[in-house]
Amino acid sequence: MNYWEFKKLLKQKDIPLVYLFIGEEKFLMEDALETLRNRFKDASYQVFFGEDITWREIIPFLEAPPLFENQLLVIRHCQNLKEPKDKDKIVSLLKNPINTCIVFMANGEEESKKRNYLEKIIPKNGIVEFSKLKSDGVRRWLNEKLKELNISLDSEAQYFLTMFWGDNLALLYRELEKVISFVGGKKEIGIEDLKRVSSPKEVAFFTFLDALYKRDVFLALSGLDTLWNEGMPPMVILEIIIKQFRQILRVYALLREGFSEEEIREKLDLHPFVIKKIIQSLTNFTAAELFRLYFLLRQLDQDIKSTTKNPRILLEGFLINLNRPLT
Repeated sequence: MNYWEFKKLLKQKDIPLVYLFIGEEKFLMEDALETLRNRFKDASYQVFFGEDITWREIIPFLEAPPLFENQLLVIRHCQNLKEPKDKDKIVSLLKNPINTCIVFMANGEEESKKRNYLEKIIPKNGIVEFSKLKSDGVRRWLNEKLKELNISLDSEAQYFLTMFWGDNLALLYRELEKVISFVGGKKEIGIEDLKRVSSPKEVAFFTFLDALYKRDVFLALSGLDTLWNEGMPPMVILEIIIKQFRQILRVYALLREGFSEEEIREKLDLHPFVIKKIIQSLTNFTAAELFRLYFLLRQLDQDIKSTTKNPRILLEGFLINLNRPLT
């Protein structure tokens, strides 16, 4: 099962008591463990590491559990737990543990080579795989956290968070906690709140993207100035611009083919806010202007890679062309 199925499972009355947590998304794994601990909040809690414990030491917890309370055992780095000699006995004990919930947590960087035997002896209904979330999954996770925290985050602020930290849930959650702390008891958080707690580079990056959509030359040049002074390489800045115009062209083409806004979002796996922004931006461009700017970007890419011209001057030259009408 995956993270979402595990969260749903824990809402049921009867749940499995033996789990194997595997996968590369460690933050979700820790989040799932915390949810499980809340389910067993009155249980005794003990943590061991696979390199420091053997099955011989684990067996007594399963054979002689406490009579009048539950226990929650966690074996971290379980890929380092040596394979038991008597697998049949272990399998039998894990089938129906008494007053005991036990969680085996694998270390993502090493588990692939060593986890096989655990998958064979742990009941299938307790194996949970924590894969990296895709864009939709990150938004779903963020919305669930906001609901738990009783906080409202507007779509632009959500996009800001997921754009910068969507590939690292731990950092995303840290930034969310930071802005919640900054606004105090405020329940509705907007983009301006996030900008106040973000670095100049992050704010400039977001502003720069917005300027491209709006064809706002002054704002784009201002954003470029900040990104440059913050040390962002010219090729990275160029890749940002190319990516934005490629997205605009793809959305334009799909709209011409009759796809709906929701269908385009699913097809391109983009944040709903981005799709709305792009569709709005299309009122600022004709098709001919979009293709001209994209052609200029290809030329700019060649010039930066193959000439000795100052890349900043080349980037500024393109941005000045942003609102130049087609002649």
